[in-house]
Amino acid sequence: MTGRFLICAVLALLAACSGAKGFKAGTLHPTKYRSIAVPIFQNSTYDRQVGYQLTEALQKRLQQSSPYAIVGEGTADTVLRGKVTAVNLRQISQSLGTGLTEELGCTVTVDWEWIDMRTGKPIIARNGFASSGTVVASRPQAEPLDLARYQAVQSLADDIVANLQADW
Repeated sequence: MTGRFLICAVLALLAACSGAKGFKAGTLHPTKYRSIAVPIFQNSTYDRQVGYQLTEALQKRLQQSSPYAIVGEGTADTVLRGKVTAVNLRQISQSLGTGLTEELGCTVTVDWEWIDMRTGKPIIARNGFASSGTVVASRPQAEPLDLARYQAVQSLADDIVANLQADW
């Protein structure tokens, strides 16, 4: 048994030393940038809190999973700007007995761009970028609608930060 393990370990070591492609050491984010500013996302929807919540979620996610320092716009290498363009509620399921909504979905849609402040040109830009959250609206759970928005905003922050990574 230990002989097989030793052979597998040696083969894995040889593959790693041979320069096999497919793996990359270090960060997946572009290393030519050191800092990022994330001003409050503009908001053209009825939901006045969603722009603030998304900005906060983005800043936290960037601190957790990127090499970039969060700084003010005046000193940043890059700026992540965006606008919340829609917050939509939709019925996912309905009670057959009462006709009342059982599950609700909340979809938040944004347009955003990541700008290189040295050139003023976008590094990456996305329009119609959306994510959703779901809550059980019926009793006995009766989760608040804010929970669906929270889920959508957190998912958007994860997806946006993932899109800032370098191309494979």
